[in-house]
Amino acid sequence: MVSEYPELADQWDEFGCYQSPSALQGWVSGYLASGARLKNDVWLSEAMDYLELDELPAALETSLTALYDTVLATLKAEDMSYQLLLPDEEEADLDEQIDCLAQWSKGFLDGIGASGKLTGTIDKDVMEVLRDLDAFSQAEAGDTADAETAQLYLELAEHARVAALTVFYAFNTSTPGAQAPEVLH
Repeated sequence: MVSEYPELADQWDEFGCYQSPSALQGWVSGYLASGARLKNDVWLSEAMDYLELDELPAALETSLTALYDTVLATLKAEDMSYQLLLPDEEEADLDEQIDCLAQWSKGFLDGIGASGKLTGTIDKDVMEVLRDLDAFSQAEAGDTADAETAQLYLELAEHARVAALTVFYAFNTSTPGAQAPEVLH
């Protein structure tokens, strides 16, 4: 990511954003994974609505534009460099990490829904990962002192990352004779 989670979280706090950086990155990831694209002004308006802001400070506008560009570039990257925007163990306790993964998952599903692109028959692999993300969006920490819980969190976060890429490849890969989605940003 252009900005790491703690810097964005601090900026979000400073400007009174309602959703976490994880939730918004999930939203834009889901939106883009569906094959939809946003012009910069529309993206900023959508982000303001999602963050429940009345105005958009210039510093936050810069961060949001970078977030969109980074998410799109890493989703498209051949090296599968896309990463979820989640706090690590130095930035948050396991409860907060799990909560951010749940927020990211809900955001991803919200973004797909907002795109309006998933209609008709959906590939079974895509449907399976969407069901997984729905379950992740309801995740709660159990015994966070248990080492297995921390390992499970890491596995679920990786599964969510691969799920985002699976959806992206399903809706953004050109087939012979088909046109790739137009990038409007």
